[in-house]
Amino acid sequence: MKLQKLYIIVLLLGIFGHFTSALAQGNGTAENPFIMENGGKYPIKMYDDFYGKFIVPEDVTEEGITLSLKSNNVFDIYTDANMTKLVSTVEGNFSPYTTLTTVRKGTKKGTVYYIFCSFPMNGGDVEVTYGKAVPVELKEVIPAAGSELSAAESYVGFEFTKAIFAEGCAIKVGEIEKEVEAHINDRFVSIEAKKEMLELYNSGALKKGDEITFILKNVTSADGKDKLGNVTAKYIAAQKPTMVIKEESTPGYGMDVLKSWLPTESTMGLVKITFNEALNPKATITATLTYGDMESEEANGYYTENLTSTIEQDSILCIDLRGKLRTPATMVASGKIYPTAMLMIKGVEDINGYMTLSEELGNAGSYFYNYTYELIEYNIMTEFTPASSASIDGVKEIELWMQESGGNIAFDGVKFEYTYQNEPAEIVISQDKLSIEADPEDETASIILITVPEFERDADTEVKLSLTGVSTPDGMKYDEYLTAVYTTKGNPDVSGISNTTISTVKNAIYSIDGKRLPADYLKGNTKSSTPHRIYILNGKKVVK
Repeated sequence: MKLQKLYIIVLLLGIFGHFTSALAQGNGTAENPFIMENGGKYPIKMYDDFYGKFIVPEDVTEEGITLSLKSNNVFDIYTDANMTKLVSTVEGNFSPYTTLTTVRKGTKKGTVYYIFCSFPMNGGDVEVTYGKAVPVELKEVIPAAGSELSAAESYVGFEFTKAIFAEGCAIKVGEIEKEVEAHINDRFVSIEAKKEMLELYNSGALKKGDEITFILKNVTSADGKDKLGNVTAKYIAAQKPTMVIKEESTPGYGMDVLKSWLPTESTMGLVKITFNEALNPKATITATLTYGDMESEEANGYYTENLTSTIEQDSILCIDLRGKLRTPATMVASGKIYPTAMLMIKGVEDINGYMTLSEELGNAGSYFYNYTYELIEYNIMTEFTPASSASIDGVKEIELWMQESGGNIAFDGVKFEYTYQNEPAEIVISQDKLSIEADPEDETASIILITVPEFERDADTEVKLSLTGVSTPDGMKYDEYLTAVYTTKGNPDVSGISNTTISTVKNAIYSIDGKRLPADYLKGNTKSSTPHRIYILNGKKVVK
């Protein structure tokens, strides 16, 4: 029973909610137009011409009576059935629009106004209001008068009951008055006084706690019939906002191009924004890198990367763009190269919790940087001499010929990896110990000469030669081009005492486990200083 009652209530609400439209006379066509009444709402069919009539319900005996239509479409009101005598005006430059006409004093009961909308682009309803015109009044001010106002967030908005006109706008501090620009759109007025407030701060005329007054001068209704005079809103000035005094790795300040790869050790790519005052370390700062088409309908057509921000020395905001590979293929499904990438930073506050000053209108504490995007196209060709898979035995020097385009790799040195006594071992040679020369026959190539060190290795194993600490211009790995693997017969096994073939080198000294020792290792050793051990000298066992 309860469910049945609830259903009836809901049904009645639906009926009463559409009562006017449901009982409306006509259907909105040219042959059968709606007969429209005060307070009525009439449905609009998209792309179908709308026709209606409004019949004056009684003789008009006073001034200020209007007929208005509120809708998401612009309507026309005529005084003749042929629709040649247009008498309406439109308030508002954006939806919803108000179409209205003044019904003159002396208009007789039964007078017909003809209403038309050609090919409406929006659906919904058109709402009819007939009667005494609403006088122009200030409806609301944002932020509320009397609140604190910062130059970083200096937007002030006035809303009136109907469309207005103003002769000018100013802000006033004490006896100082500065003209500011006011943007009037129908009944809405927006004012951004950041520039003027900063001038007052810088001159010393405005300080924290001072009263600042916004003045709209000689306000009238748009039709000129109603006059309000000066309309004011008073605020309390906040402290002078914290602002940017230095930038690094931003467009115009060291880095205009965001490359698909910025090495971690690069001097570019660490964005630093320095402010003139300390920042709030507890502020919720977001840093986002975006790329692609925001309106793309395909999956992964738009790339968003959340970045970590840090604060250094209290007043330097840092965002690191380095060490991340960002090729089109890794960012968007299409792999399309877009011309720009945007870094967006929001929520930056000073130590007192105020949003920092931004050049972006209405975005205090926010900073937007458009970088030109560049995909690095790097190519490399190499050749090892001896070639990979050859024997390294008896080789004194290995030559690496390397041809590059699109930049040059950076590396720390080379590494030999091998096995000795079935255990992995390696020898690293730093870059400064290598000979690196330009190829005299190819300006895009270089020749790296690597001296092969003496080292012992197991028989019938491999020796791998590779570059260490490699950083490539495009962030990709090219191990197959920078590595050679050689074969080796190894060194004779000296792990057994009976095996003395290692004595081929005169006066060579080895430990019992086969490790080569310095030639003067045994000199000066005494029984008191060196424990009894077995060594191999010239292929024979020696106890010292």
